[in-house]
Amino acid sequence: MNTVDFPNVTADEIRAIEARAHELRAEAMASFLRALGRGIAALPAKLAALVTRPRHA
Repeated sequence: MNTVDFPNVTADEIRAIEARAHELRAEAMASFLRALGRGIAALPAKLAALVTRPRHA
């Protein structure tokens, strides 16, 4: 049976990992909100394009 060796991690290393995870979550949330804002901002133009399109026979 294989044994798993876990690395010894100090409290400072754990705090650094948690800080990096927090940064990554913040970046992901900011990216999501930017994309959502762009989608909402583009919605009126898309709706107007549906109404103003020429009708083809």
